[in-house]
Amino acid sequence: MKKYEKEFADDATEAWYVVGKVFIAIFAVVTIVFLIWGDHLIHGKMKCAFYLLLHAYCPGCGCTRATYWLVHLHPWKSFLCNPFIIVSFVMYVFFMVNTFLCLHTKKLGFTKLPVTKLVYADLILLMAQWVIRNILFVGFGLTVL
Repeated sequence: MKKYEKEFADDATEAWYVVGKVFIAIFAVVTIVFLIWGDHLIHGKMKCAFYLLLHAYCPGCGCTRATYWLVHLHPWKSFLCNPFIIVSFVMYVFFMVNTFLCLHTKKLGFTKLPVTKLVYADLILLMAQWVIRNILFVGFGLTVL
C-alpha cells in the first residue's frame, strides 16, 4: 500500500520529491555562501579548466555568476549568464510546490506532471545553450560572459 492516496503519472515523482527535499538544504547553504562571499566568487581568480584548455565555454560556464545574480534577485542577469540556472530553479519550485499539494491535499496539484521528461528537457536546454554560446563566441567573437 502506498503512503499517499494519489497516483502520479510519472513513477519517479516521489523519488524526485525526496531528491528535491535534499536540494532545499543545499540551496540554503549556497544562498548563504553567495550572500557572504559571492562578490569574491564571481570576481576572484578562479578560472575554468575547460576554457583554459579548449578556449571555448563549458556547459556550466556562467553558472556561478547566474547563481550569484539569482540569489541577489536579478533573474534577467542570471538568465543571461546561464539560462539553465533560472529555468531549473523555476521548474524546481513549481515541482516541489505541486508535489507537496498533490501529496498533502485531496484536490490540489497536477498528478500528470511528466517530471523525468522535464529534467531531460532542462538538460537539453543546458546542452543547447552551450552549443549556441560557443558558436557565437568561437565563430563571431560574441559573448555575454
